[in-house]
Amino acid sequence: MKEITISPVFIKGLLEGSIIKGYSQDEILQAQGLSSRILTNPKLRVSAKTFSELSYAVTQLLRDEAYGLLAKPMPLGTFNLLARACLSGDTIKDCLNVWRDSNNLLNNSLVAYTYFSDNGGCLVIKDTKHVGVQSNFIIESILTSAHRLHCWLANEYLPIEKIDLTCSEPEFSEEYRFVFYGALVRFNQKQNAIYFSRQTLELCCHRDKTDLNKLLKRPYLSLLRQPKQSKSTYIRIRIWMENLFREGNSNPLLDQAAEHMNLTEQTLRRYLHKEGYSFQQLKDDTRRDMAMFFIDRKEQSIEDIAFRLGFSEASTFIRAFKKWTGLTPLAYRKLT
Repeated sequence: MKEITISPVFIKGLLEGSIIKGYSQDEILQAQGLSSRILTNPKLRVSAKTFSELSYAVTQLLRDEAYGLLAKPMPLGTFNLLARACLSGDTIKDCLNVWRDSNNLLNNSLVAYTYFSDNGGCLVIKDTKHVGVQSNFIIESILTSAHRLHCWLANEYLPIEKIDLTCSEPEFSEEYRFVFYGALVRFNQKQNAIYFSRQTLELCCHRDKTDLNKLLKRPYLSLLRQPKQSKSTYIRIRIWMENLFREGNSNPLLDQAAEHMNLTEQTLRRYLHKEGYSFQQLKDDTRRDMAMFFIDRKEQSIEDIAFRLGFSEASTFIRAFKKWTGLTPLAYRKLT
């Protein structure tokens, strides 16, 4: 899902450590060409590319790949070290164990454990946060980074069986649909963990040093975009819709989606309902994110974007965009 947008709640989590250390969030955002209004307007979102660039900027500012959120900093080069170490594994299970051991040797504020059975296994993370940190962003970040690194190692999407988080369920829990690609997320659990099936753990790794050097050129963006497939119906439909909008097909229809999935319309509706979505809601969310993506690229006029996304008139698109974000498309373009 290349054109997925990121909620401002994750930007707040990313910047929390910087603020505790005395840096100005406004100055950090402005240095990336972003307005601080992004943090006060819950409707505003940023592209994966923008979020990855902001993440990189924060790590460089603090010299800490944990964004100042852990009791001890995570030195620059940590991800590089973990990724290189994991190349030694033959299977995903091997690589998870290598990731665990390499992380623990760093003796930072993050301790990893792995547990395996005949049915599958999990990677468990225990953290010691910096004084004053309230969010769970660092755990979410570490779990997603570990998952997407292993997707990269296998060169295919690794289905997540479930995610356990020790924190209570936040108001924005719906955002976890995209963070963990449709997997079941359980809150108020005894540990922070990501679970995989036995079949997934047995998958072989297919990467070498040449591939790794390419990954490390833009690791933040590459990891955000890493998984390409999912068992989740709504994510597969979401990717299909993104491609249609990108190609200029402005009106994805339910019967077309059902044919794409090789399902009946009734079955597709049922699957989406089970995952908490309607087809129309999914289309609206995808159209919103694609609108932000096209506006952010600054390559097309507002009128062209409106027609590309299936609006009969630019004015109708402008009203819809203002409902989504609280801003007109031109005002949003100036923010990004």
